[in-house]
Amino acid sequence: MSERVMKMDRNDKSILIRALHAQYREKKASGKPYAEIGQLILRIDATDPGRLRLGDAEYLLARNALNDLRNQRIASGGYTDAADAALANLLRAKVPFHLFGHTR
Repeated sequence: MSERVMKMDRNDKSILIRALHAQYREKKASGKPYAEIGQLILRIDATDPGRLRLGDAEYLLARNALNDLRNQRIASGGYTDAADAALANLLRAKVPFHLFGHTR
């Protein structure tokens, strides 16, 4: 399992939590498992703006949530600037380079 490191500012944090919360409500209402999304929301909320480490599954959840939020705002004729910026930062997330194979 690899992880990615996203540079996250306060705006990215807010829009990412909002996007994940929309998916959380949607899955909870449909009776699908939603615990993983809830744990990710709590972890992002507890993280100070700066760098956010995401595992592969968390990265996919965040990417899909931001993309869904962006699509909803496009469909409703709203602005997508914040969602676009957060999605761009997420897509630029890098896999950390470890010179001698050491990981934390």
